[in-house]
Amino acid sequence: LSVQLLHKLSVRAADGPQKLLKVIKNPVSNHLPVGCMKIGTSFAVPKVSDLRELVPTEESVAIVVGAFAHGSVNVDYTEKMVSISNYPLSAALTCAKITTAFEEVWGVV
Repeated sequence: LSVQLLHKLSVRAADGPQKLLKVIKNPVSNHLPVGCMKIGTSFAVPKVSDLRELVPTEESVAIVVGAFAHGSVNVDYTEKMVSISNYPLSAALTCAKITTAFEEVWGVV
């Protein structure tokens, strides 16, 4: 899917015309809801946060995850940076931990 996204700038559903993923132009913050809390993830933050405490009950939140093997996310639109582990994690594992925290807080089965 990532290759298709980069080549065609979007990914559509196999069984319909719905766009599942789309490349957007910067600034990213223009595409987020007004008042949305923007949180970045980084292994370099000294204190590890409990992800479940970051999950909102009412308001919107955007979580920025770096999609590269080494280095850290360096964007100017995040309001705070958090670490979710004492160890460096892959982007896939970071996303899995984030979605699991949302499932637990929201009671998704």
